[in-house]
Amino acid sequence: MDAARTEAFAESPKFNSWCWPRSLHGRLVLIPTALLAFGLLGTIGVILLHAKHRVAAEVMSGVQLGQDVASFALRNVSDAGSGAAALDALAHDLPRVRHVEFSLESLATGASAKSQRRIAATVHSHQGFLAPLLVPPPIRQEFPVIVRGETVGSLTVASNPADEIAEIVGEVELFSGVFIGMCLLTIGGLLTTVRSSLRPLQLLSEGFNRLEHADYRPIAAIPVIELARVGRQFNLLAASLQRVTSDNCLLIDRLFSIQDTERKELAAELHDEFGPALFAIRAEVACIMKAAAGDAETCARARSIAELTDGIQRVNYRMLERLRPLVLEHMGLDQALRQLVASWQDRCPHLAWSLNVASDCDDAPETVGLTLYRAAQEGITNAVRHAQASTIDVRLTRLRSGALLLAVQDNGSGLPQSLRYGFGLLGMMERVRRLGGSMTVSDTSPGVMVEITIPQQERRATEAAYAGAAD
Repeated sequence: MDAARTEAFAESPKFNSWCWPRSLHGRLVLIPTALLAFGLLGTIGVILLHAKHRVAAEVMSGVQLGQDVASFALRNVSDAGSGAAALDALAHDLPRVRHVEFSLESLATGASAKSQRRIAATVHSHQGFLAPLLVPPPIRQEFPVIVRGETVGSLTVASNPADEIAEIVGEVELFSGVFIGMCLLTIGGLLTTVRSSLRPLQLLSEGFNRLEHADYRPIAAIPVIELARVGRQFNLLAASLQRVTSDNCLLIDRLFSIQDTERKELAAELHDEFGPALFAIRAEVACIMKAAAGDAETCARARSIAELTDGIQRVNYRMLERLRPLVLEHMGLDQALRQLVASWQDRCPHLAWSLNVASDCDDAPETVGLTLYRAAQEGITNAVRHAQASTIDVRLTRLRSGALLLAVQDNGSGLPQSLRYGFGLLGMMERVRRLGGSMTVSDTSPGVMVEITIPQQERRATEAAYAGAAD
């Protein structure tokens, strides 16, 4: 159970964010850096562990030598003329001994006259934070100074490991400096190598981001042998996707062209064939009602036929509007949008409707006008059906660049968390794409705004291709 908890904690996002880098670059640099740091600390620890024994051994050897030197010097001054002369001779003749400090004290006057002699030429008063770790237990021994059988003072031999500790600290600092320098060079080379080695992965990431936005440009050749094949496969995939997307776009363009052509032909047939026929029926009904003015039953049946004819005429008109809005062909985009909003206002009087069409937007070509009309139709339909809005605003303006901008905005519930484009929105996007435009669906909090932009230059270039495809 404890192992499972430990593993679950190690895999948690909080543990990963604080204890382990998420990027491959960070991991490749962190692991060698941590190993070098642990190696440095371990090496210094081993050096200090052996250094403590080394200091103790050196100090013990120095103290023994100092004791021998002190004994020899004391024997030399035992026949001195006076105690003061003996002490002066000791202070002058005592040699410098490593790791030993000599102290002289006179008993003649009770005053303390101490003189210290060290082997090291420099007094090491500071050895850093390592000194307390290396200092061995102090050793101190006192010898009486006897001149002609009389004790005139004392000679103290005490351990002083400062020289040895200073040497060890200097060695550690030198080793640490060299090791840190090598580590910095290693980490610098590692950073450069990792950055250059991960550059192909960055190229692949940028390439996939472009694929997500339908940009199928190939990436540059990858010089790393292990990833060169991945780069070639990516370029093949991008080329295949570009070819398939191009084929799909051509197929969709062709389908839209055929659809618009069939709608236009069907609308023409409904208008040219059904219209005159229905008008003739109404004329015949009028003649029947005039001829049978005294026959109530015949007049009733004639009125029923006239009502059915009017119903068929209304159905025919609605079919014509869905197939090919005649008002768009005869009166332009401005009146077509106004009639569209007016028809929705009649059906949904509880909603607040707003329409704003700029005066310089009514000269749009037929294909552009039809695309914007269908887009407005689909945007209003989605707002009424799904947005649960109280206001719907439709705006058509011309930008400074000459592009036409259609915006349909509501104050409804906004976009769902998992937005999936239906056939209506997909059809709008394809129609706009054919004219070189763009469509965005954004959450305005509250509500949703659908914006369609058709550039002027792209519109002129694609208008001819659209018409040619329709023919």
